Amino acid sequence: METLVQITGVQYACEGLDVATVMEQLEERRPEVLLVTEQTHDFGIIVRALTGTECRGVVSRFDLEHVLAMMRHDDSSVLVGHVAETDREGRCFNVRIEGDYPTPLLPSDPQPDLWNEWSWTGAPLMDDSQDDRLLSISLKVALSELRRTGRMNKQTLLDHLRRVPELALWDVSHETQAQLGELRQLLSHHPDPDVRALAPRLRHALTALGSKGRIREFQDTLLPRLSRSAEAEQMHRLWSEMHRGELSDVKQWQPTIRRTLEAIDACLMQLPADLRYQKDQFGLLMHRLLYLSVPRRKLLMILSAFVLRRRLRSQIGLPEDSEAHVMEEVERQLILSLAPVFYGNTDDAEEFLILAKGQTNLHITQLTNLWIKSRRICPDHCHRPLWKALHDAGIYTASESNWNGLIENRRNWG
Repeated sequence: METLVQITGVQYACEGLDVATVMEQLEERRPEVLLVTEQTHDFGIIVRALTGTECRGVVSRFDLEHVLAMMRHDDSSVLVGHVAETDREGRCFNVRIEGDYPTPLLPSDPQPDLWNEWSWTGAPLMDDSQDDRLLSISLKVALSELRRTGRMNKQTLLDHLRRVPELALWDVSHETQAQLGELRQLLSHHPDPDVRALAPRLRHALTALGSKGRIREFQDTLLPRLSRSAEAEQMHRLWSEMHRGELSDVKQWQPTIRRTLEAIDACLMQLPADLRYQKDQFGLLMHRLLYLSVPRRKLLMILSAFVLRRRLRSQIGLPEDSEAHVMEEVERQLILSLAPVFYGNTDDAEEFLILAKGQTNLHITQLTNLWIKSRRICPDHCHRPLWKALHDAGIYTASESNWNGLIENRRNWG
């Protein structure tokens, strides 16, 4: 019996290499692949795919639970398989695992312990958008038919399937992601070639949703669109009705808005899994939520808080997301100043800062040592220049002597 496991994130695992060449080699050689679990600070458990000692990607979030169940079945943290097929356009590939494993279970419920203690009730929540409602309908129709084929007109099924990838561009909730994962599996094995032909399009859309490139799109496209929506207008109107008395008082209207802004920020500071570090970085926060099984209701609370904060800032004359824009400029200048440390590679500098923020001093020095060893940090700049930049930015808080004592002798990396 064989199980196919999808591997994504090839372009990030093979950073610095020609991804097209890597995919070609995987397709030609069909090498052995090791699937190895790893506990991360940002995303919990992930499973890396290795060929030899080189990482080639991670197990898709839709196959992760089943792979972990297979590992529990083997009482092992490693599975061994071989490349079965590749998708160059989608930058992903499938690994074939041989063995008698239990049938995959339906996706589990969201992580209850993670989200039970957090909520935001400071104002009425936004309603679902029209796209959200259409997506829900199309997913119900498609899954119902695909689970028991033959009851519906084929063209009707195709029409609903074709609009799912476009409507699912932004929904990172656990419930929707679980439905999309099941839809992906059903499409891939459907007997009708016209239906089955839609599987790659859906797979590409789901891969793009989890890509690092989507982070800026969440910030620059989704948040402004939500803030201008009819649902946001209705939420803001209801909030204003709740505070009509204070807002009509010349002495109270601005303090009332500022108190609400403070309450929103205080609530966002209580987000689980250290998401508070992204409370002013909407794009990065949404990217992390995709991997943290956020229930639909909690996601709506987060979106409502961000949108109301944006609208209230504008109401008292603050430019939209002024704090975020200031932070972006500070971040840009920091990245530029750090470029020589990373051999002039600003993408590496930005990635390092993302990984270092919110971490302990010890974790940051361990990360630095790994990057020096892998030649992503220049040994000539790994002491005072890097320490000073991180210390001035409040990322590494210990002394320079502490830093130098933990950064391993650069001669060892030669």
